[in-house]
Amino acid sequence: MTRKRQYLVFIYLPLFFWLTQSFSEEGVGSSYVRDGVYYSDVQFPFKLEPTQTEALSSGLTLSFQLDFSIIDVRSWGIDREIGTLSQTYSIRLNAFTGRYLITNLNIGTKVDLFSIQEVESFLSSIQNIPLVDDSILDIEKNYQVIMQARITAEGISQWMKALSFWRESLDTEFEAIEWKLLD
Repeated sequence: MTRKRQYLVFIYLPLFFWLTQSFSEEGVGSSYVRDGVYYSDVQFPFKLEPTQTEALSSGLTLSFQLDFSIIDVRSWGIDREIGTLSQTYSIRLNAFTGRYLITNLNIGTKVDLFSIQEVESFLSSIQNIPLVDDSILDIEKNYQVIMQARITAEGISQWMKALSFWRESLDTEFEAIEWKLLD
């Protein structure tokens, strides 16, 4: 390789990686204390795949699950998991009304939305999720929250999943989001 090509590679290669990384959408989480309980707000790029939208139109129900882990980050040893919490939503299309029904399976609240874009917007910003009582935590320690989100299709038997192995999957797993519990 000539000297000029080497310089071009060293200049354009980092620029290429910076451009591809800087425009990718990432999720953001934050926590706060209210009435002795830590709550979290999460925002991330929730997007249904075309196969998932088609599955909803065909009568399948999708499950959207948020798994939270609270970790005691130790500088000198192995990190310790303090606790976990799951928040689950059910997404289905009412064939009679043509509206999407989102049900919070933890507390039973229901939201009726008109379009798939409204569903994506609603589930892109989840607010006021109770995580942990502040009496359990030591204020002097460093705690981290890790959230993993996934979409799975409900009501599909295992043999049907095995048959559709070569087709595009209806399940999606999002990139994990991490943030400090105490700021």
